[in-house]
Amino acid sequence: MNPASEATPRNSMSADGNTQSSKLHPEDIDRAEDVQVDNDQSKFSAILGILRRVIGVTDVISLRLSLPSQLLDPIPNLEYWNYMDRPEYFAAIPESDDEVERMLAVLAWWFSKLLKHKDRIQKPFNSILGEQFFCRWDLGTAAGSSSERESTAASSITDVSVGSDSAPAHVEYITEQVSHHPPVSAFVYRCPERGVEAVGLDHICAKFTGLSATVAPGSECKGIFVTLKSRNNETYKSIHPTANIVGWLRGNLKVQLAETSYIMCPQTKLAAIIQFKEERWFGKNNENVTGKVFKYDPETQGDAIASWRLKDIPKNCALVATFSGCWDKKVNVLRVDGDKSKQSEPRTLIDLTDLKMAEKTVKPLEEQGEMESRRVWDPVATKMIQGKFSEATKLKRGLEERQRALAAERKANGQAFSPALFKPDYSATGKPELLDTAPLNL
Repeated sequence: MNPASEATPRNSMSADGNTQSSKLHPEDIDRAEDVQVDNDQSKFSAILGILRRVIGVTDVISLRLSLPSQLLDPIPNLEYWNYMDRPEYFAAIPESDDEVERMLAVLAWWFSKLLKHKDRIQKPFNSILGEQFFCRWDLGTAAGSSSERESTAASSITDVSVGSDSAPAHVEYITEQVSHHPPVSAFVYRCPERGVEAVGLDHICAKFTGLSATVAPGSECKGIFVTLKSRNNETYKSIHPTANIVGWLRGNLKVQLAETSYIMCPQTKLAAIIQFKEERWFGKNNENVTGKVFKYDPETQGDAIASWRLKDIPKNCALVATFSGCWDKKVNVLRVDGDKSKQSEPRTLIDLTDLKMAEKTVKPLEEQGEMESRRVWDPVATKMIQGKFSEATKLKRGLEERQRALAAERKANGQAFSPALFKPDYSATGKPELLDTAPLNL
């Protein structure tokens, strides 16, 4: 739901549209329409012309349009859509013995994964069924306390580190495209040294209105589930925000987050509601996000919180903290619970102003399996980086045709697709589990 680039051309790549002409119908799902683009046409005007054709389509993602390579940026979808823009915030979640501070740490990590949305809009290659991606982030030991992380953000230090007195740690990312219709990927993040893990399903729906594109969680996306194994399996469920992609008329695309998201933890009985403010047509909001952390009853209120806005929080839910600021810059928090030592002054929850995205470590191509993202898309990406877009488009469409042939073969043989990494019963809970025999290439 989410775009900054990393240092190399490969990491500045973006995407193939899962868009489709409004002239096509869901029954056409197994055959994609090829889009032809005039070489003199700019990338922006070409994409805008395509988007005009999908106005009114309920879910653009459920339809398909095979875009020529010159409209794309060469990064695989599974690599691009990750939630570790700053993995030190994730690894630090279990650090505090104070349950309120742990909720605030989850909240800080939740905001940190929005870092990619500050810059130019990207949309990665569509993943093929069974595609996999593995990477890791290595964390140091220099700056781990909350105050040190704030200092790191303010000074734009890109060396990720956590734990003032801790041994080095690392965060792993494991993901696989487990469905193509609808497009769904399963993922696991884990930091073994800190005992923290996050799992979930990525599935989005998108609609273009003519002035903006709205991207929201799809029906298969139940949220991100963060479990603190080092804290007696304390689990936090967080929901993605809705994003509006605006600026089409000006040719200056940007993300505006909208509506309400939440985080909840049944074990600590703490919940947070994050409410985004609608951007003004003229001028700029001093703050574009506000929220509250409060106590709730998981048995009687757990299912209701997802429909609450800030004004709906009942009076019997004790307020614990408030936060506000700009999600793409700085968010401050103020504790208002019984801990007098921590509630006297607002403090920085997170400052994204000068932060850069952390660099990931990925095995070289020659050590990757045939279904790993960079190996799958490398021939296409290489031609794109060389500016050989006609050749790149042929390779891309050849890849798509092979996938359709494999799907037709499975259908003819009555065979269902089985993920290589994840157990097949992921859909009901939204919490995918790795197979004991999953071949991980980390």
